Amino acid sequence: MSLGYRSCKVLMVIASQPGASNREVADAAEVSDQGQISKLLARLQLLGLIHDRGEWRLGERHAWRLTARGKRVERAASARSKRAGR
Repeated sequence: MSLGYRSCKVLMVIASQPGASNREVADAAEVSDQGQISKLLARLQLLGLIHDRGEWRLGERHAWRLTARGKRVERAASARSKRAGR
């Protein structure tokens, strides 16, 4: 699995802010387009890296958390980022 910089940044945001909403993740990851963050979060969820608190319903905010797999990937991405000086 290959993840880009933005995906890794989103994982790091969710790791540091468990339960963050789409908007909170977007703001912290500096993603200005709501459609883009929605697609990115959906992709990370399909990859089994993040999950919502349960059954999401229209009008409710998401509350994103890392899965066990997501935690492993995020730790590796954070370590790689630190080595690269980002």
